[in-house]
Amino acid sequence: MTALLTPKQLALAAGVSESTVKRWCDRGLLPVARTPGGHRRIQLHEALRVLKELNLPLRHPEALGLPAFSGQGQRVLEKAKDELLQALKNAQADRCRIILHELRCVGLSFAEIGDHVIAPAFEQIGQEWQCGKLQIYQERVACCILSEVLAEIVSTLPEETMHQPLAIGATLSQDHYVLASQLVQLVSREKGWRARFLGPNLPAPTLRQAIADWHPRLFWLSISHITSQQEVIDACQNLFDYCRQSDCLFVIGGRSIDASLRHQLRYSAYCPDLTHLAMLLDTLPPPVQTTEGVTGRSTERPSDAPSG
Repeated sequence: MTALLTPKQLALAAGVSESTVKRWCDRGLLPVARTPGGHRRIQLHEALRVLKELNLPLRHPEALGLPAFSGQGQRVLEKAKDELLQALKNAQADRCRIILHELRCVGLSFAEIGDHVIAPAFEQIGQEWQCGKLQIYQERVACCILSEVLAEIVSTLPEETMHQPLAIGATLSQDHYVLASQLVQLVSREKGWRARFLGPNLPAPTLRQAIADWHPRLFWLSISHITSQQEVIDACQNLFDYCRQSDCLFVIGGRSIDASLRHQLRYSAYCPDLTHLAMLLDTLPPPVQTTEGVTGRSTERPSDAPSG
């Protein structure tokens, strides 16, 4: 995938003239970098952003190093979900890449793709496994494929900087699911945050230590599998209390949180889906840069960060 684009590449991809793209650059609509020779270079995520803002279709995505697709981005979410489902069931990694890249090309956010395409596709996979239509290995292969594809797509997002607020997250012991947290990480990155998924299957004490070491502004806990409700309740209480002391927002979500359990949990914010997470991130005030953190990196710990 092309990291830096020329005006000619973007013009070809969007079906406009090269002079039009250069005018976008000169007017400040499209940020550019300059080569030593003075030539304009455009970051991929900025190109996609401007096309979305101008409501211009991406006619030739292959010009940007993206997979070509049919229909010039007119695929509806339901059709995309059905095609992703079939690609995952058939272990077609390249087809998954094309579908998700197309959705990104037409300007859909990671929250929209996660909530309306990926989540329902995996819900269907789970149902087919339960009724014996799919083998458990097929579900695992689907998870691995999608995880790899999402990791590749992250290259379309802006580079992280030390001036951005930091979010970290994980799952508790016995919870091995990673896709939800990977999507949380991508939504956070898309919203201008630095984001780190610490990993699955981690006990609460080590998560407390991670908060102490990293000084995040937000800590997310994905709850997709529960072996003991009381252990989850205790862990959330422990992490919530520690986050409050650390000026850190404690955010929970996950398919295993039903109404009954939710009423017993302590948290700063509950996000039933990625769309609500994106809305939450949009409401948070900008960070305040401070001095070096424990980990040797600059951290942002605003004094007015929500603490529950």
